[in-house]
Order: sequence, then structure tokens, then C-alpha cells
Amino acid sequence: MSEHSTAESAVPTGRLVVQAVLRTDVGLVRAENQDFGTYTTPSEEREAHPGGRLLIVADGMGGHRGGATASRLAGEVVKSQYLGSDGDDVGVSLRDALARANARIHTEAAANPDLRGMGTTTSALVVRESNAWFAHVGDSRIYMVREGAIKQLTDDHSLVATMVREGLLTKSEAETHPRRNVLQRSMGVTEDVEIDIRGPFPVQPDDIFILCSDGLHGVVKEDEMNEVVTGRAIREAADEFIRLAIERGAPDNVTVIVARVIRAEDAGDETMLDVETRRDTAKISAYVDTIADEPQPAAAVAPIVSEAPAEPAAAVEEAVEPPPPVSAAEAQEEMPIEDPATADTLEVPTPDEPQSSGGGSMVKWMLLVVLALGAAGVWLLWNHQQGIAATTTSTPSSR
Repeated sequence: MSEHSTAESAVPTGRLVVQAVLRTDVGLVRAENQDFGTYTTPSEEREAHPGGRLLIVADGMGGHRGGATASRLAGEVVKSQYLGSDGDDVGVSLRDALARANARIHTEAAANPDLRGMGTTTSALVVRESNAWFAHVGDSRIYMVREGAIKQLTDDHSLVATMVREGLLTKSEAETHPRRNVLQRSMGVTEDVEIDIRGPFPVQPDDIFILCSDGLHGVVKEDEMNEVVTGRAIREAADEFIRLAIERGAPDNVTVIVARVIRAEDAGDETMLDVETRRDTAKISAYVDTIADEPQPAAAVAPIVSEAPAEPAAAVEEAVEPPPPVSAAEAQEEMPIEDPATADTLEVPTPDEPQSSGGGSMVKWMLLVVLALGAAGVWLLWNHQQGIAATTTSTPSSR
């Protein structure tokens, strides 16, 4: 079972409006989607103290279910914490939201051995009125495209990115470095985490923001991203990003949010909804909102699944190669039966299904062996007693 969930909506931010499209795909190698993307709805934003539109992309890591749990916790906790903030300072509210999410992920991992070592990247952007802020941990990215030029706003917290910044590697060398997926900073692995906060910085009509996991920026380069969003509607651009990633092998999960800043009077009152079912195993809520008012309620978010083994890790690494093949016995031991990647190879007898007769045959053979051994023992005992009786009869009595 696989799904590809998307959503597009518009929300007032003062005189400007942010339209956003979310796409996520499991890719061609991974068994499940450990990415998570979400954003706030107009009704949520009207009730929030900091205000503005919040967009979040998270890329989980750490075990079969640990990565999906960590990324979903990051997205949901950051969103709820930001919306529930009492202050008006967006930067402070963002920092507190990511700090709370980090603590929650770390606590869940410590309490559940199956989730130990899990972590996630988190990149969150807020656009309020004519300004923007972002908070960031890990190697997911936020780009801004303005007047035909693209700029990466976030810094990757990875080993090779640090080596590039220190002049030890070139960008081209970093793209193929064997340790390019080793993170130096991620959410949930330690009790506290350093969070990059930047803003406010001004935004203007026609600015485009791209938030994405490394499943996209690892296979689609900056100049290509610029070409994709130039002259396209944002939903077409988001679709093209997924198509390009799949075309190039999609070795990792792919998640992207494409957002455009426009004037409120140019947005109209169209209800914007865009939902498909394709390849994604992570269920992302699809929001139906209007620019005017009366936004419909968001679809229910699937509950967090916190099960399956995760290996403790001193250094966090996201592998992009497919896992080595395992035997059927190992697969049954390590993977839950309901996992989509293995459900077609595992069989679970139903209550009405006859059980195998192999166990009954074994019992019958054992009974036959026991009876045969018992008969032999009786025969030997009888012969022994007959011999003793014969000896007693033939020996004369002595006085």
C-alpha cells in the first residue's frame, strides 16, 4: 500500500498571501517513508499568538520505525508548540518549538528500546506579513528563489558540509564523498540541540520558497530547482520535483514544499485542493481552505507508530544505499507482519484456516517408538524372570 498525499492552500499574511503545495514520496529504494511534512491552516493561524504561515519538513533516521516516529513527532510538536506560544516573537517561538520537539523525541527514544537512537532533521519556515523567519537542524534545506536567482538559506549540519565550509573539500567532491550522509547535528539524539534561527528578513510578492529533504536536493541541483519553479505553477513545480527524483533513482524518501508569496488581491477566493494517491507510505493531512473564510477542518493525522528495533548510534548517519538482503527467517524476526514491504511474503493463518498436519504426524511417530521400546522392555523382563525360575528349580537344596 502506498500513497502520495499533497495539499495546496492559501492563507492571508497581512497584505501578502502564502500559497503552498506539499509533496512526499517513498522513493524507489526505501521500504517506508520516514519523511514528514506539514503546515498550518488559516483557522489555526488566526488563533495563534505568533501568527503567520508555518511550513515544516523533517527527515527521520534510526531504525525501522524510529525514523518515521521521530520525523512525525518533530512536525507535530513543532506545529502545536508554535501555535500554542504565548509570545509575539516569531524567532523565540520557533526556537522554543524545536527545543520542545527535541526533548520529546529524546524522551520517547529513552523510554522505548525499539526507538533508541532515533533522530530527525527539522527545517521550519514562518512567513508573517512581509517578513520571514526559519529554524533549522540537520541537512534538510530551505531555498529562496527571487527574480530568477536561487539561494540556499540553511546550512547543512553534516560532516562534508563542515569540510566544505572549512575549505577541506570542494562542493563537487562533497557530492560523492563516502561520508556525505553523516550528520553532526540532529533532533532527538541528545538531550539538548543547537538550533539555527534566522530572521526577520523581508519577503516580497513572487518570492518562492522550497523546503525539502535530502532525497530531493541529493539528486536535483540548485540550478535545476531554479529552472523547475521558473514559469510554473507551484503544484506543477512540486510534481516535477518528484518526477525528477524518481527518474534519477530516488534512493531516499523525497519530500518537498513549494510556497509562493503573492498579493492577497491576486489570490482570488478559489478553494484549493490537490490530493492524489500514489507511492507514499506516510499519510500527510490534506487541507481544504479558502482565502475568504470558513476553512474546512483538516484531515485526521494518523497516530504515531512506535515499534521496531533501532540501533543505538553515537554518530547519526543516513544511509542511502539499499539494505543488504536478508533471509526469510531474519525478515520475519525483524519486520512487523503488517509492514507494507513484507506483507506479501509473510503468511498469517486465519482462525478458519486448517493448521498444518506435520505436528500430528510427529506425535504419532513418537507414540510408536515409545510402544516399541515398552514392548521390548517387557519381553526382556519376562525372559529374565523365566531364567531365574529355571535356575531355582534345577539346583538341589543344601542343609
